[in-house]
Amino acid sequence: MGDVARRDVLSWLGKGALGAVALGAVGQPAMAAGGVTVLRGATLIDGTGRAPVAASTIVLAGDRILAAGHHRDVPRGVRAIDVTGKYVIPGLWDLHTHATHYEDTVAPLHVVQGVTGIREMMGLPEVHDTRRRIESGEILGPRMVIASAIVDGPAAIWPGSDVVRTPDEARAAVRRAKDGGADFVKVYSFLSPECHAAIAAEARRLRIPFAGHVPARVPIQDALAQHTHEHMYNLFTSTSDNAEALYAQLRAMPDDQADPNWWGRHAGRIERAAVATHSPARARRLFASMVEQGTWQSPTLFVERNMSRSPETIPNDPAALERIRYIPVGLREQWRQIMSGRPPRTPEEVAELQRFGDARMRLLREMHEAGVGVVAGTDAGFAYVFPGFSLHDELALLVQAGLTEGQALRAATSDAARCLGLEHETGTVTPGKQADLVVLDADPLRDITNVGRIHSVVSRGRYLGPADRARILGEIEAAAREPVEVPPMPTGCCLH
Repeated sequence: MGDVARRDVLSWLGKGALGAVALGAVGQPAMAAGGVTVLRGATLIDGTGRAPVAASTIVLAGDRILAAGHHRDVPRGVRAIDVTGKYVIPGLWDLHTHATHYEDTVAPLHVVQGVTGIREMMGLPEVHDTRRRIESGEILGPRMVIASAIVDGPAAIWPGSDVVRTPDEARAAVRRAKDGGADFVKVYSFLSPECHAAIAAEARRLRIPFAGHVPARVPIQDALAQHTHEHMYNLFTSTSDNAEALYAQLRAMPDDQADPNWWGRHAGRIERAAVATHSPARARRLFASMVEQGTWQSPTLFVERNMSRSPETIPNDPAALERIRYIPVGLREQWRQIMSGRPPRTPEEVAELQRFGDARMRLLREMHEAGVGVVAGTDAGFAYVFPGFSLHDELALLVQAGLTEGQALRAATSDAARCLGLEHETGTVTPGKQADLVVLDADPLRDITNVGRIHSVVSRGRYLGPADRARILGEIEAAAREPVEVPPMPTGCCLH
């Protein structure tokens, strides 16, 4: 942008109500970095919870939002895009993903589906390489927050897990995660209570968050230092009138996986049975403690609902058949093997799991109403959980669980940013924030499924209009047909 045009823009902003805020938040360096783009005419849903702004003007300078709200006519020298009749929301965050190191498929698929930021839950070296290439502008992909290697107990099922058997080993794993550049420590289901407690203490000492599965033998009440709890595991066991006896039963079971009474094989059954002895009073006390400690819940409703079906039906779901073309052929085959390796379920078994899923939805509503922070995550990259697409499904399920459309949207925008400690950078369409936006064809506050009706996306200040999105989806589909190396899938039980 030339000096004259820049002066015109600064003068224009300075005369408007947003001028002082905009110029103070971003200023001239961002303008010089990438020019100015203006989106005009859309209804702005800025992610703060404020009322939508009709006929808005959103000013982007480089990778920053310079202004957002009402404004005058656009001055000369800027790129103005008319999005009248559309709806603008903040770029979406998926706080539970995998497989983003597939740089030609998974990484760009997130972005074209409006997911401009993710929390990657398995810190493979390849994932860090992908983030570096995204940040340098070599490839298209979301902003990334990356976990450590999975820290787990001796029954670990994921290849590459950092297996710990003693508290000393657990503390050393936290140090390795910190030294290796992880943004947080990822914990998993098979940790012993002693190792989990050691991780909590060392993470606090080193000032690094830890998150993931609450281990199956750890009551939720003992995991409040864990920043996020994934999948709603253990909640019914922990809120049962018989909680102490149930955890004593789990701890008394054999550690030998070859033993038919190995505890890991029975934890899910115990959790489902605990619905019958659920204590609302115990749940209220737990939720109050979670609020006090700032513990967040990432329920991943879509993957849990999907995995409650009989496995042979999942690949033939109409949505899966439509979306599978964007998934690398090697990963498709791995997904197929995961499903074919599971025995079919009887209608009675499916009905039981669906009832359990319904109970989880009710409990999530109670948790949210109690003030526990809820964020949107999907497990994208796991079998038949599709990057980008499945976040739209997740938001619809959050609404089914009792959140309003606005609350569900904030679970993937402003609340997600607060959970990550990035609220000063992302999560809302406000001056100074990163220029990540989604332009929708219909109002998501009227019907949350409208988040899937994407007109265009802005990622790092780059506007991807309808033609750009169509081109990128075509490139992803072509790349997905090429053979790629796929890491080995996990062995053993208890994936979900």
